[in-house]
Amino acid sequence: RSMFGKYVSPEVVSQMMDNPPELGGIDRELTVFFSDIRGFTSLSETLTPQELVKHLNEYLSAMTDIILDTGGTLDKYVGDEIMCFWGAPLDVPDHARRACQCALLQRKRLAELNAAWPEERRLAIGIGINTGIMTVGNMGSAGRMNYTLMGDNVNLGARLEGTNKVYGTMIIVSEYTYAQVKDEFIFRELDTIRVKGKNRPVVIYELVDERA
Repeated sequence: RSMFGKYVSPEVVSQMMDNPPELGGIDRELTVFFSDIRGFTSLSETLTPQELVKHLNEYLSAMTDIILDTGGTLDKYVGDEIMCFWGAPLDVPDHARRACQCALLQRKRLAELNAAWPEERRLAIGIGINTGIMTVGNMGSAGRMNYTLMGDNVNLGARLEGTNKVYGTMIIVSEYTYAQVKDEFIFRELDTIRVKGKNRPVVIYELVDERA
């Protein structure tokens, strides 16, 4: 309970107590989500370290609340980057839908935050989402474990986040995520690309909005 309380909502932890996750890694279809602040280095040069920490924590708190509210699992923060996923430790069949919903809610919440911040502190982010078979579990050592993901499909999600810079978009999903949620959301097909480390080209889409 203590360990997973840092990653998932209290409701999820309560359910997990009846079905504890397996130690080590298991392969499962999941949806991974990466987000990153654009121009973070430039922003950090205009603020004192204390101001930067306070500003970043306000942003990360708001985004993390949405991740947990949609049933996601927080993997880690890497500076201003957030990595999270849906589908583990609890098996939720609509993990792709939840990830897309989270991205749209974060876009809306960020717009609200930016409206309240002075212009020089406003943030822009990029989000990459991918669905596929990934290895999830407790990895590391007996003294320091991390509940995290590994695999090619995780790497693809990370690459898609950075690809937003090329297309001037905010949210990019892979064809694999798109295939599961195309009837529930509006997408714009962007391109067919081959990301670093992948031989097979991938069709990518911009997530625009919910159909409703």
